[in-house]
Amino acid sequence: MSYLYLVRHGQADRLGKNYDQLTEIGWKQAKLLGEYFKNQRIEFDSVFTGTLNRQKQTAEGIIKSFTSDLFCIPEPLQNSAWDEFDSRMWLGIAAKIRNSNQHFANLYESYKNAWEEGKEETRQYFQELIQLVLADWVNGVWDPVEPYTFEEYVEKVSFGPKEIPNDVKSTLVVSSSTPIAIMMGLSCKMDRKEYPIFMKSILNSSLSVFHRDSNGWEPVSWNGTPHLQDPNLITIV
Repeated sequence: MSYLYLVRHGQADRLGKNYDQLTEIGWKQAKLLGEYFKNQRIEFDSVFTGTLNRQKQTAEGIIKSFTSDLFCIPEPLQNSAWDEFDSRMWLGIAAKIRNSNQHFANLYESYKNAWEEGKEETRQYFQELIQLVLADWVNGVWDPVEPYTFEEYVEKVSFGPKEIPNDVKSTLVVSSSTPIAIMMGLSCKMDRKEYPIFMKSILNSSLSVFHRDSNGWEPVSWNGTPHLQDPNLITIV
């Protein structure tokens, strides 16, 4: 039986000028996940990441736990199907919502000011904003949007699991929250407009497991953090 171990990247630098890199906490989350895999004797025949730096860094942190003890693990292959949505989508939709929703406009201004000042509240503001943007994206409120509608993005993501070789027993994929939510929705054969239920809660470095059957992939477990024993290391943004 073939298993897919699907991981969200570690915490990224939402407070900094370059979001696409891990924080110190993010690196620690990745290292601890690698140690968990090793201690549970979970080894991988193939490894994939998206093309984003925070995804590749998380895979690097996981893999270091194996290579430091001379365990063999394949070099990660990049596949853009596992990338998070393009930031142009959320910025474009956010601009449209700001012109029609004063609450959103005020929240966006608070987010912008907190980000410029490097305040921790940036993460909270962003989490609220992105849920509002995602809801409009999923429901096609502003379609067509660049660079893709939600339907087009789902099709893009769906190629990721299809490209995992059939002859491997265990695959590690490091991705981001939205592709993971879509993978869960696809595997549960849900209506696409219901996918946001998964988008709200995916933790940094969390692990979701799927196994392959004749009809595709079925979920085994969801959004677990067995490697994070310290509550201070459990983050969502």
